[in-house]
Amino acid sequence: MARSGTTFLTHLLDSSNYFGTFKYKYLPFYKTPIFWNYINNLFYLSKKKRQRLHGDNLKVNINSPDSFEELIWKNFLKDYDLKGYWQKVEYDEFSDLSKNLDLFIKKIIHINKVDRYLSKNNNNIFRIKYLLKKFPDSKIVVVIRNPVDLAFSSTKVHLKFLKYHKTIKNFSEELSELGHYEFGFQRKMFNLTGSKSLNPQNIRFKTINLYLQRYLDLLNFISKNYSKEIEDKKIVILNYDNLKKINDLSKLFQFLHIDLNEDIQSYFDSNFVLKTYQRNEKFKKKIIIQEFINLSKYSIV
Repeated sequence: MARSGTTFLTHLLDSSNYFGTFKYKYLPFYKTPIFWNYINNLFYLSKKKRQRLHGDNLKVNINSPDSFEELIWKNFLKDYDLKGYWQKVEYDEFSDLSKNLDLFIKKIIHINKVDRYLSKNNNNIFRIKYLLKKFPDSKIVVVIRNPVDLAFSSTKVHLKFLKYHKTIKNFSEELSELGHYEFGFQRKMFNLTGSKSLNPQNIRFKTINLYLQRYLDLLNFISKNYSKEIEDKKIVILNYDNLKKINDLSKLFQFLHIDLNEDIQSYFDSNFVLKTYQRNEKFKKKIIIQEFINLSKYSIV
């Protein structure tokens, strides 16, 4: 889920140069990345590294990876808008989706002159069985974080994005076009229990509670649907709260069959910030987060 540490880890792994990833520079012509790769420097000539709008101090530029792969799912997954991006996909029953996903991944690998593709897409949590069937050699990393901290962080970003909707032209429309529905005016929270109250009034406490409940629902979904894959180590759990130093990721690097090189070390040293959330401690004592505790037992960090 968003705000769990997936962006930092994706940037860290991308810095290793082992993988090809979907980068900002492939937009807006993501369907023709090979052609666009030759000329996008002209389009992005003045685009320097800047901080993300999320307010998390992570800097991005045209060479930064992100979850733009969702564009393919958005355009080729049947009933994407009707059933929601959270519809569970287990079987290869969508030929156009499968074909376009294959084609795009091959192009990204070709452009980057590597043989492995790295996907950062939080929505893939609902598609893991399909992905493991389609790509049986794939490595799935599920990043988790204390639900209370995640709920507070998500609320902070959501309220920021509501302000951006008023001050940045076409901000919400562009988020929607890219399939980013986690925050902001056009937010569409995944609904795994059939609850009707998806969008409470934008009052801070109610918003925190909404994100907290949805994340707990998601952790329960993971436990119920992927317990076998976790036991078989086709999926690894990574508790981001336990990350303190680069060596804490040694089991992750081993799982992915990559070495800790100078580029990874340099990115970590320059960008990792050890955060503490003391103000949330009193809330953590009041809330039962058993699913988070259970999944954390499998964490490789």
